[in-house]
Amino acid sequence: MVAIAAAAPVSVQCLSARFIENGAGTYTATFNLPPNAVLYDIVATAEALWTAGTSAALVVGNADDVDGYIASTDLKATDLTLLQSISIGGGTLTAGGKGGADAIVGTNTHIVDKWYSATLPYVITATVTSVGAGTAGRTRVDVLFTVGNPTSVTQ
Repeated sequence: MVAIAAAAPVSVQCLSARFIENGAGTYTATFNLPPNAVLYDIVATAEALWTAGTSAALVVGNADDVDGYIASTDLKATDLTLLQSISIGGGTLTAGGKGGADAIVGTNTHIVDKWYSATLPYVITATVTSVGAGTAGRTRVDVLFTVGNPTSVTQ
């Protein structure tokens, strides 16, 4: 017997946050993925370099690992340069940025922790820590995911 079923349509959704430099401190954005979400990508884009006196760094992770998706990435110039984006979705990070423990880069590239509970929401957190005054920096973080109820196929 051959099982045939039509696949259920799903759409890609995006949660987005823009970090706007306004002096030294910690800036935090939370992205609440609904139940049944499957993480597709996390993209960070440097819209304007940060001008903090000492440092400005971005990390993206979850409650288990604060930098699990994107490890400490310099927003002043070296890791994420002007108008450059980094992405974890392709399995291989694009130029700049640093992959976290959940974004494995190597021969077998993949993202760990892509599937989440059918009943519980999942929270991804992006944090910028800025040391020293500055007001020019702009960094956008987009979290792309799908939500749907897949078609069950049985024989």
